[in-house]
Amino acid sequence: MARMKTPLSFLLLLAFGLPAASATPRVVYDLGHGQTSVSTQIPELGGKLGFQVEPAPGPLTAEVLRGAHLLCLRAPTKPYADNEKKAIIDFVRGGGSLLVVMDEERRTSLDATGINDVIGPLGFELSADSEYLHNTGALAKAGPINRADREVPYSGGRAVAGGTAFAWQLDRDGKTAQPFASFAQLGSARVIVMAEAMASAFMGKPEGVRLSGVPRDPQNTVFWGKDSAPFTEEIFAWLLSR
Repeated sequence: MARMKTPLSFLLLLAFGLPAASATPRVVYDLGHGQTSVSTQIPELGGKLGFQVEPAPGPLTAEVLRGAHLLCLRAPTKPYADNEKKAIIDFVRGGGSLLVVMDEERRTSLDATGINDVIGPLGFELSADSEYLHNTGALAKAGPINRADREVPYSGGRAVAGGTAFAWQLDRDGKTAQPFASFAQLGSARVIVMAEAMASAFMGKPEGVRLSGVPRDPQNTVFWGKDSAPFTEEIFAWLLSR
């Protein structure tokens, strides 16, 4: 009698508790806390890196996050309920990766969202707003996240504490100041917290000049920071690496 072969999907389930579909990483993109849409470049990036984007317009629960590889919380403006905070923390502690992108207080309030309650147990904390320097820019240094130094936009944000910094706001003289992006590996989970949102919106142009333009007027500013696309691609690639 011929011996039956055990299906690969069953072996995966036994070994890792994962469905066979996990071969294609799932990225859950939070749209339930004031965000309006998924950035158009993210699905394109998914096609390039091989992940599937799943918008999440409702509350974040263990069921919504089950089997996901990465959760993206970009620029929330509404509060995360206590059970959502617990679900997110449990997701990371269970091996899921997390990307948190905030901005200055007038756009993404720390108190209104409660985001520090989410990232605090994971070893991070976002500060109050840093001094506003219009179109000051930021620099990510080559290392575990980015393959080369990356120039990215920054124009009104805050700082992040905890983890290992890999990108810094630039000061008036173009020198690195406080960290605006930091990472940590927690077991099999990977976490990145960013304290300004322009790079994640793929802003910045090669012709941008630091400290130029009209303060708080994006229509009359060409933002410095030509590397938002590779910077963001490398972030997603690192977060999805296991």
